[in-house]
Amino acid sequence: MATDWAAVVERYRDGAELPSMPGARTLKVTGADDGYIYVSHRLWQDKITRAYLEKAMTLLDEGRMTRNYGDVIDHYRTYIADERPTTAATILKDLGYLD
Repeated sequence: MATDWAAVVERYRDGAELPSMPGARTLKVTGADDGYIYVSHRLWQDKITRAYLEKAMTLLDEGRMTRNYGDVIDHYRTYIADERPTTAATILKDLGYLD
């Protein structure tokens, strides 16, 4: 299920509100470009790196990483990057990669 990054940019270019883990606040995507997806929360702003998300997508497609939303956070942190793994999981779920 390889995702075309241009489709990701188009999806998030004008922003989006993504439901987070149960009990967490909604994640606001503020934009996207060739290198990042930009996000904000009530207390912070950051960006999620395209290369890290694409690595996760590959591992998920190959069945080498769990598709369980709650478990993928630790896997993402361990196998990919310690760059806002909960936020990355929320984006991956929105893109259809997680259960």
